[in-house]
Amino acid sequence: MEDIAAALFIGLEGIELKVEEKEFIKKLSPAGVTLFKRNIESKKQTQSLIQEIKSLSAKPLLVAVDCEGGIVNRLSHIGLEYPSPRELSSWEEEKIFKLACSMGKELKSFGFDLNFAPVVDLPLVKSPLLETRVLGSQPEEVIEKAGAFMRGLLEAGVFPCLKHFPGHGGVKEDSHDVLPQDQRSLEELESQLEVFESLYNKQPCAIMTAHITFPKIDNRAASFSQVLLTEVLKKKRKFKGLVFSDDIDMGALKQHSSGEAFCLSLKAGCDIVLKCQKSPEELLDSIKVSLVPKERLEASRSQFLEWYQFIQSL
Repeated sequence: MEDIAAALFIGLEGIELKVEEKEFIKKLSPAGVTLFKRNIESKKQTQSLIQEIKSLSAKPLLVAVDCEGGIVNRLSHIGLEYPSPRELSSWEEEKIFKLACSMGKELKSFGFDLNFAPVVDLPLVKSPLLETRVLGSQPEEVIEKAGAFMRGLLEAGVFPCLKHFPGHGGVKEDSHDVLPQDQRSLEELESQLEVFESLYNKQPCAIMTAHITFPKIDNRAASFSQVLLTEVLKKKRKFKGLVFSDDIDMGALKQHSSGEAFCLSLKAGCDIVLKCQKSPEELLDSIKVSLVPKERLEASRSQFLEWYQFIQSL
């Protein structure tokens, strides 16, 4: 089970570690922990929480947060507010860089290693989920603005993560609730794929998957699609960074047990699986170890350790 936890980012219930959470981190050493508003009461409390999390793990561990700005900012309730990506879309690159650098320095002072931002989806349809979270509507615009945002985070020592591969902008539905279907072909995704490729070729980063099905490409959700994650992203598009699944506790994947979702994500090409809303014990209870591909677990751990060292060097 320790090998499985090594490919897992978990969530916590509250502002302090519960006994069972301490034991999980201490015994199984997950790859990381993602903090949400429910875990953050003040800067001092968060710093102490992150320090305790890292002290409990005998192996490398990263702590992540979602801080895009605007409505997706897990720190806004303690007074750290940032403009939305939609607002940033009208800013010059240098101004975005300075804002992201300031944001990154603040995140770093809390103890965060990784920011699940920026969103680089191209909005083709009107979606309440993405309305204020996108940096523009044209590929060149998003590449320019997202690139400046990434540079600012990296300058401050925080690792960025592009989301949501291969693009969430072609559907109206919210994958937190349902599994959307995007009817675009691989050729019709080209401009969106070029945005991702242009950005990760210029700056080191991670990528987060989308819980969306593209039936003209694969009948599995993108997070479970070996075609999209291994064949397209890693082999054809030559992405060498960490691939994170979006949270497998989201409503889009509710037809799958945690164990199934973990195995399918890993087999498809995810290096790290996010499970942040329910106890990780639920995954361990439902998983069939024999179904977990050992070669993918080994590749995942090797990839994580390589990038962990890089992130620590920032």
